Amino acid sequence: MVRFLLEEYMFTKPEATTRLRELSEIITKSREAYFNLNQSDITDQEYDQNIAEVAKILEKYPELADEFKILNQVGVKPNSKFNKVKHLTPMYSLSNAFSDEDILNFLKQIRSFLDLPQTSNIDLVFEPKIDGLSLSLIYKKGNLFQALTRGDGQIGEDVTENARLIPDVPLSIPIEFETLEVRGEVYFPNSTFKELNQELIKSGIKTFSNPRNAASGTLRQFKFNKERNKNLCFFAYSVGNDPYQLADTQEMLLKMFNDLGFKTNDISKVFSNVEQLLKYYEEIFSMRPTLDYDIDGIVYKVNDLRLQERLGFRSSSPRWAIAHKFPAEMSITVIEDIEIQVGRTGTLSPVAKLKPVNIGGVIVTSATLHNKDFISGFDNKGKKIRAGVDIRIGDWVTVYRAGDVIPKIKDVDVAKRNTNSEPFAFPHFCPSCNSEVKIDKGDSAIRCHNFQGCPAQIIAGLKHFVSKKAFNIDGLGGRIIEEFYQKGLIQQPADFFRLETKSNQGLNLIELLGKGWGEKSLKNLINSIDASRSIQLDRFLFSLGIRHIGENVSQIIAGYFGSWERFYSAVKIGISKDNAQVLSEIEGIGQLMVNSIMEFFSDHKETAKVEDLLNYIEIESFIKHNKIETAITNKKLVLTGTFKEFSRAELKSICEKNGAKVLTALSANVDFLVVGQSPGSKVKKASELGVKQIFEEEFKVLIDINI
Repeated sequence: MVRFLLEEYMFTKPEATTRLRELSEIITKSREAYFNLNQSDITDQEYDQNIAEVAKILEKYPELADEFKILNQVGVKPNSKFNKVKHLTPMYSLSNAFSDEDILNFLKQIRSFLDLPQTSNIDLVFEPKIDGLSLSLIYKKGNLFQALTRGDGQIGEDVTENARLIPDVPLSIPIEFETLEVRGEVYFPNSTFKELNQELIKSGIKTFSNPRNAASGTLRQFKFNKERNKNLCFFAYSVGNDPYQLADTQEMLLKMFNDLGFKTNDISKVFSNVEQLLKYYEEIFSMRPTLDYDIDGIVYKVNDLRLQERLGFRSSSPRWAIAHKFPAEMSITVIEDIEIQVGRTGTLSPVAKLKPVNIGGVIVTSATLHNKDFISGFDNKGKKIRAGVDIRIGDWVTVYRAGDVIPKIKDVDVAKRNTNSEPFAFPHFCPSCNSEVKIDKGDSAIRCHNFQGCPAQIIAGLKHFVSKKAFNIDGLGGRIIEEFYQKGLIQQPADFFRLETKSNQGLNLIELLGKGWGEKSLKNLINSIDASRSIQLDRFLFSLGIRHIGENVSQIIAGYFGSWERFYSAVKIGISKDNAQVLSEIEGIGQLMVNSIMEFFSDHKETAKVEDLLNYIEIESFIKHNKIETAITNKKLVLTGTFKEFSRAELKSICEKNGAKVLTALSANVDFLVVGQSPGSKVKKASELGVKQIFEEEFKVLIDINI
């Protein structure tokens, strides 16, 4: 089997920041479509490669991790009519592997974390990764009490009544624990999927694009359909709370599920030998078309549940499991045109318009061309890509869906190139406002600097302002905003909140807007805008669209200042004194972000828009959600020496779980030096600085651990 490898790009730090922002928006949009709308705007391979690209960039620039926390998030917040319920324990996602080497590194990391010899055997359970919908089943004294979707991993949707109709979900089990949470995957069999769509066509209802969406759409339908729900299937694969109630190993747990009346996947096996495990991966990949359910990879789990407990979790995924994904798909087609799009920050982005081609069941008509260098056959460091072959209109190209909402171009078939073709000429003027474009020294992007007057940038900024992570105004899609802008109704954010006043003062909005608008649709929009007049500080900061200030940085700033008044006052004082120290001191805020904030609020046109907006909205103070307190919560710790019962990585993980921050350098600001065997010079330095020293046994008492 051919393995597809991510194409490498060399990013400068500013370019990495820009790319991470793009990827964060893409991933958030995809999660929203996948988890809340039962739709797939990208393939699983494409989504996975987006995540992998974020991880690669953060590996090179770890200091950007505080700003871009998209890898730490699971799913999205549920937004349907179902009741929202907090999970008993979080439903984490899995980290991904794309090659045999990734699996070997996975095992290496486990052994290192547990402080085991690299030659030691670790049994892994092999389970197919079903492409369905995760479901948590909660049993109280043996009876099904509640069924929850994953949601954002913390809060799910209550779909109990729909889940009761799934034949594979037992309404009662022959064991009466006070609470037992069984987790698994709901899926729609391939054998009945085609029949379902035929029925929907006959009824004039929109069909599902794939079985996964059919499963999600069926389980999450507010008015449930008994017949359709009976087509759903469920495989159990884990428990959410204390697994030792049932078993000591994952293998035993799966057998116990069978005894309780649940179905488990009969392809699952246990392997002690990684070579045999990878061979079985190839076998399952080959037999994939014969299965009655879709799988997009294989999940490997540490078999020993005690080791699982020691390994614990990262911020959004377990250390003891990984998903070995199947490779992406590619196709060949023709570039019919190259268009230039202008983004919110003025960046000119080339996009290839393709002759429609089917890739993995999705019709593809566009592909990203990244920038001028990529078209010319070079990466951002001037190194050749595609052997230095440029991209032209009319070229035959290999396209793959594995990195963006619009796919990427891998290769160009020069042998098929028309002899009359010419190299693509990147424009010298903005296609939206005709201003001269310039190359930014900071990130090499070609950008239109007419920030206040470029229609494309203004419209993109307005779209950002109403987006879900900002003001979240329902009913204001991209096309509607473009229409409102073109008809002079909306030019800046405050104009959204003046629409009702304009209507009351005699402006006939329905007549002005024309077809598709009536009294009811206009009233719904006005109500939606009114409902968004109160906004939390972090979302407000994000809504302003300040360059380099994403969702996570907005949260850091909001958490530091607490209120808009304190933030705005500090920024204005900093501008008046030409001193940004108050922002530079915030942990997680880099100089590039500080400069962007100061530049934004130094622009009188921008501040005039902000202050105009403040007349119509209320900015709520930011409330921090603290972790459960222990004796080390909110303390700063440094570790030294080796530890008897923990590896260094495991001890660091335990500290972070308890809300402590583990530092590498010792200073007077450190609260504790945790001392192991054979400590280094830090012990002497701690004594000189007056930093309290605690030993391993004392540390275990502080966090109330009984190992």
